[in-house]
Amino acid sequence: MTSLPGLGAHGASPRGHGARSGPRGSQYKLPVANPSRPLLTRGLPSFLGVGTMWFDYASTESFTSMIRGSVTVAYDGPGHVMYLSGKQCPIRHATTYLTNLTLPEPGTVCPVE
Repeated sequence: MTSLPGLGAHGASPRGHGARSGPRGSQYKLPVANPSRPLLTRGLPSFLGVGTMWFDYASTESFTSMIRGSVTVAYDGPGHVMYLSGKQCPIRHATTYLTNLTLPEPGTVCPVE
C-alpha cells in the first residue's frame, strides 16, 4: 500500500489523527469541526432530571451528575416528556422544583401510574 501525503501506512496519520474511508476506498482526514469539551458547570443552579427506568434514566443521570447538587428522579415505567404526560409523581416533583427550587431526595423513584 502506498502512503498518501501526511498519512502513514494503512491511512493512519502520524500525528494520531484518524483517517476515514472515502469514495472508492480513498483515504482522507476528517477534521473535527465541533470537538467535545468539558461541560462548564461552575455557577450553574442545581438541575432536576426525570428519566424512565425503562429507557433514559442512565443518560439523564449522566447529565445531572455533572452539576453539583442536582437530582434525577427515576420513573419506574415507560414514558416520554414526563411533565406533559399526566404522570402525577414526576409532575409533582417538577412543579415543586420550578416553583420553590426544592429538589427531591437523591434516589427518589416514582412508581408506574
